[in-house]
Amino acid sequence: MKQQENQSQGPLRRFMRGWGGALLWALVLSAVLRAGVVQASWVPSGSMEPTLLPGDHMLVNKLCYDIKLPFTEVVLLPVGDPQRGDVVVFANPAGHGSDFVKRIVGLPGETVQMRGKVLYIDGKPLVQDWGRYAPRSHMGEHFGPVKVPPGSYFMMGDNRDNSFDSRFWNQGRGGFVPREEIVGRAEVVLWSWETFPISLRLGRLAHLID
Repeated sequence: MKQQENQSQGPLRRFMRGWGGALLWALVLSAVLRAGVVQASWVPSGSMEPTLLPGDHMLVNKLCYDIKLPFTEVVLLPVGDPQRGDVVVFANPAGHGSDFVKRIVGLPGETVQMRGKVLYIDGKPLVQDWGRYAPRSHMGEHFGPVKVPPGSYFMMGDNRDNSFDSRFWNQGRGGFVPREEIVGRAEVVLWSWETFPISLRLGRLAHLID
């Protein structure tokens, strides 16, 4: 009798009651988690070297600043403010394409300036600067001063000689990232691929980002 009942259900219904149902729930759970909790992102360029390498696949914490209603930008509960030094993923300033990953160096209301490869915040040299420069490069050595608007942040790549960041957006007037465009904080490199030759970087598995 039970065998006849299973046969009468049809192959689609039997599939959904078995592996198909489990797979569907897994996809739904993954979508909800990605929308409101975590997100996997990858690094396409060397703008954050040596902190992040091209081919790094990161886990982004989307709950570190705000808890949002899944699939929306509605903030249910503010958790904390982005801090200087946070490596964050945010919407492409051009309004299309892949998200960007940079480090926050300027906070709302601060004045950012660069002179001779020294980063100044409100007229004082930044003691802990994560930037790296080529010995003879002049890219981005002089910038500003610009004042960061309320609710926005000034972003820079750690690889200062090869980073399209807040120094260059908006034709040098200061490209600022509004808080609502920050996706989350990059927490850990899950895994990483070397492009040439193709190989897995074993030393970067579960590598914490700081």
